[in-house]
Amino acid sequence: MKSYTEKERREHLNAWKNGSLSKAAYAKSAGIYPTTFYTWTRDKSGKVEQEFVEINKRVITKTTDDIIIEKGSITIRLPLLTGVKELQTIFMALGGIQ
Repeated sequence: MKSYTEKERREHLNAWKNGSLSKAAYAKSAGIYPTTFYTWTRDKSGKVEQEFVEINKRVITKTTDDIIIEKGSITIRLPLLTGVKELQTIFMALGGIQ
């Protein structure tokens, strides 16, 4: 298992914060075990810094029966009554909520 200096950790965290990759994607691209990288994102109290997915809500049709989530080239249309658990699963798949 590779050992990282505090300077290396800070450099990786800054690169991740200034980039557009999720924690998992950044860790993979940098050759860091994801669990190691997640540990670095915790503050001293053990809380994990939250990562957000930018969602552009745009109505494409005249109906109000759908929720439309767009990220990059992905568009997801969901029934307006979609539950919280389903939304959390979708956000996790998009790389946003831990």
